[in-house]
Amino acid sequence: MAVEVSGQRKLSGAHYQVLRYLTLIVIFYHLYTVQFGQPQVLMFRSLHVAMYTSLAFIAYGVLKSATQDRVPWYDYLLSALAFAPAVFMFLDYERVSTRYPYVEPLTTLDWVVGLIAIVLAAEACRRALGLTLTLMLLFFVGHALFGPYFPSVMNQPAIGPERLIDHTFMTTAGLYGSLTGLSATYVLMFVLFGAILDCAQGGKFFMNVSALLAGRLKGGSGKVAVFASGLFGSISGSAVANVYATGSFTIPLMIRTGFRPRFAAAIEAIASSSGQLVPPIMGSAAFLIADFTGVAYFEVVKAAAIPAFLYLFAVYMMVHFEASKNQIPAMSDDIIAGAKADFFKYVHLGLPLVVIVYLLIDGRSPYNAAYWGIISTLVLAQVFPATRMTVAGVLNAFETGGRIIVPIAMSLFVAAMIISTIELTGLGLRFTALLLSVTGGDLTITLILVMLSCIILGMGLPTAAAYIIVAIFAAPALIKLGISPLSAHLFVFYYAIVSAITPPIAVAAYAAGSIAGDKNLQAVGFTAMRLGVAVYLVPFIFIATPALLLEGSWPEIAQGIVTASVGIIALAAAAQGFLTRSANPALRLLLAVSAVCLLVGGDLTDLIGFALFGLIWGFQIVSKAARKPVT
Repeated sequence: MAVEVSGQRKLSGAHYQVLRYLTLIVIFYHLYTVQFGQPQVLMFRSLHVAMYTSLAFIAYGVLKSATQDRVPWYDYLLSALAFAPAVFMFLDYERVSTRYPYVEPLTTLDWVVGLIAIVLAAEACRRALGLTLTLMLLFFVGHALFGPYFPSVMNQPAIGPERLIDHTFMTTAGLYGSLTGLSATYVLMFVLFGAILDCAQGGKFFMNVSALLAGRLKGGSGKVAVFASGLFGSISGSAVANVYATGSFTIPLMIRTGFRPRFAAAIEAIASSSGQLVPPIMGSAAFLIADFTGVAYFEVVKAAAIPAFLYLFAVYMMVHFEASKNQIPAMSDDIIAGAKADFFKYVHLGLPLVVIVYLLIDGRSPYNAAYWGIISTLVLAQVFPATRMTVAGVLNAFETGGRIIVPIAMSLFVAAMIISTIELTGLGLRFTALLLSVTGGDLTITLILVMLSCIILGMGLPTAAAYIIVAIFAAPALIKLGISPLSAHLFVFYYAIVSAITPPIAVAAYAAGSIAGDKNLQAVGFTAMRLGVAVYLVPFIFIATPALLLEGSWPEIAQGIVTASVGIIALAAAAQGFLTRSANPALRLLLAVSAVCLLVGGDLTDLIGFALFGLIWGFQIVSKAARKPVT
């Protein structure tokens, strides 16, 4: 049975076999390098770029509307041509690695092969992800070449085309820079691990665990969706993929148990987007943040733990109040019993995650830990009957993972070229100065502008690409205002995630809406935005309270968690108009005030917020008791 990946050509016959075997070669090559070592940096990264650029021309057509069941001759030609830069690097490696960049002139062959590498990577990215990133690359290349013609802060001397090609292609600062290195190692291994675990029925393990944790609670199906999507999203690395993986089960279940279809779709979209913030894998984003900040991977994971909890808790409380307001019951006993029976069939699929965490704590590199996570998944899947895969099934899992990586890899290649061009022109530093001059150095205004830019630039892009682009410009401004580098980058990354549920291009909400059968996808997006109101505020909370990123003493961290959690409850109750019973407009306003006091940070505001919330809660309890009929 042919493997299909959303957005890619649905090939058949010989065309499909070419794609399949090329993908398997790519995956086996990268697995080989983990076990037996990589070649020199430029050789390894240039071959990685060549392989995935080549795959992109086979997997994606020139236009989405083009014929998708076969590959035209010119795409085969481009696919083959994508290997030219890697062949060049292997054959002429000694000269390339020992020359003095920007001093020794480029040869004619350097020019030709460099242009082939850059243009093909940009075109492959356009096919896989649309115009956004490719147009951004064209803009920044244009700015480098024609800087004197740009106005105001963007005006600068021109960077010569030879220097641009030299920097982008002939060094490890451009196309073959650290982002491409991350793509070839951490990102590839963890995405492949997620795909293999999914093909081995790992989704059923997460679903069963979630059902046993939350299925017996009020509105159990919605709460199961929150837990399952958060857990599975950590390894999937894609909000949309997570929606399809878990939402195909949770959305119909939520609808059957009483949730409105639009609400069910919106909740699934919000929860599915959360996974990329959930440790220990964070959809492979932790490695990008670690690379940008210079902070150890494990420190990034630890810092993300409480924000991830607050995100999921905010969604959970929205589900809880919706279920309470509409008297939506727990999941039925037969579903819970089935989950309990199935739990023991799939529980062993949780062990690869234990293996990864153990190896990370033991000091192994994430790259190596992911590799052994893959090996342990394959071994454990074969040992137990319910998850046993045939040889064809294992190869299908490898193919699925390899093809899922294509758009992620292409986004990182083009992002690497954008970053190198910005570094060459120094535009990033000038943009930071411009942003701070616009905001007058006011932290709150700067945070709001950064939030908006993250959401807008992130629309329709993979989270990793959206984060990288905004991190170049926005994070330095926050750091200059006194925010720690890790806090600044987590703030930026968080809103890159949230862009998936924000209209007008709320890709996760639209995917969930299609499963729910809602034809008004924009309405699903706006519902997700409304239900995610607390989610949108979490980054402001951890900027105001650094203890939530584990920057502080344990008493400060405990206080931050408690106040933020109660604040989220108050905000969710205000948004839903329900606490212990329905709240009138005046009480909703007071709940919102309580939430703001609890979320802004500060001992005095915390006391006011707690007092106000306690009074509202007590008032509703007393008035609810008074309304009960006397028997």
